[in-house]
Amino acid sequence: MSIDKKYVNDSCIHTKESFHVQLTEAILYDRLNTLSAEYSVSVELLVNLAVKRLIDDVDFVRGLRTGKIELR
Repeated sequence: MSIDKKYVNDSCIHTKESFHVQLTEAILYDRLNTLSAEYSVSVELLVNLAVKRLIDDVDFVRGLRTGKIELR
């Protein structure tokens, strides 16, 4: 999985920084590869979307706890 980050003069400009995450459940690995092949997208894209969705959901729940309601 890759994360895009580069800092130049205290501003954020996107480049590529790589790191690895080990999946501990075999079913996740199998499902990612199956979905990747089925929809012709990379596993990396699927993982990035899943992590973004998780972070968005956590932010949403935190907002509910503080009384913040965001209508979309």
